[in-house]
Amino acid sequence: MNTTESQSSRAASHLVNLPRIHIVGDIVKKPGTSLGPRRIHDYELLYFPDGTRSVYRVEGQAFVLQEPSFIVTRPGEYHAYEYDPQQPARHLFIHFGFSEDAGTEAALPLLSPGGPSCIPLDEELPVGMMKQIMHIAHAHTDRMQSRGSSLLWSLLTEISGHLYDEPLTTPANRIPPQIVKALDYIDKHLGETISVEMLARRIGWSHEHFSRSFVQYMGRTPRDAIIQRRIERACQLLLYEEHSIKEIAFAVGFSDENYFSRVFKAVKGLTASQYRKKYYNPMYRDLVPVKESESLYPVNRILYNIGAGEG
Repeated sequence: MNTTESQSSRAASHLVNLPRIHIVGDIVKKPGTSLGPRRIHDYELLYFPDGTRSVYRVEGQAFVLQEPSFIVTRPGEYHAYEYDPQQPARHLFIHFGFSEDAGTEAALPLLSPGGPSCIPLDEELPVGMMKQIMHIAHAHTDRMQSRGSSLLWSLLTEISGHLYDEPLTTPANRIPPQIVKALDYIDKHLGETISVEMLARRIGWSHEHFSRSFVQYMGRTPRDAIIQRRIERACQLLLYEEHSIKEIAFAVGFSDENYFSRVFKAVKGLTASQYRKKYYNPMYRDLVPVKESESLYPVNRILYNIGAGEG
């Protein structure tokens, strides 16, 4: 740590015992992978930005991460992750700790043993704070223990405020369970013939009401959603399976390889062969590529590690 950073950290820590950040990263896990069971020696704060069927297990409890959520893991907690079997699971994470003489748990009940482990939350402020810490880790590593630690303390305080200061409310735009059921069916039957009429019948809605509601909540037609999910599944097979493009086309529900190729290029902007060549890397078999243009920092990597050069 350089002199300026050290002085800034001490000044910021004078009134508040700021967390000391150990590791920061943003990772996208391959469908069906897992982590743990394990115990860690420090705290970890994670943010899962997408609702998936990933499961977080901790000390005999299980949480399905079906909506954007923060996860808090405390030192010594026995925990594990089972990532969504059908789609990639992205998570941002920060490992951190405090000095031994700190009254951290009194100041932040969120971190107390037995405190909440899964906090469904998708508000702009805490999510933006989490992403800003990622950006600092990538672009301003030498300021991690001053800017990053101060921001992390504020983020933990904001999450605590959401839990303890505000009444729980139900989002007005929650997706109706009928549409969720239709999406689940699509994901489980991508290799089969799927029609909009059949989906509407399965959930007990008319074709017109289903189509209109689907566009309202999902921003696209059911047919477009089916195509999009088939192409996303094809992307996973291209990267992590050795099947031919023709075999992959059939596996995700296309009966014509040429039609699959046209649709793939229209959706992804490059051919299936080009996609496989561009993104395949045996070093990252458990990870899934995402567009780096969506972020201020590169995704799918450790952005900061205090053990890799800072004392």
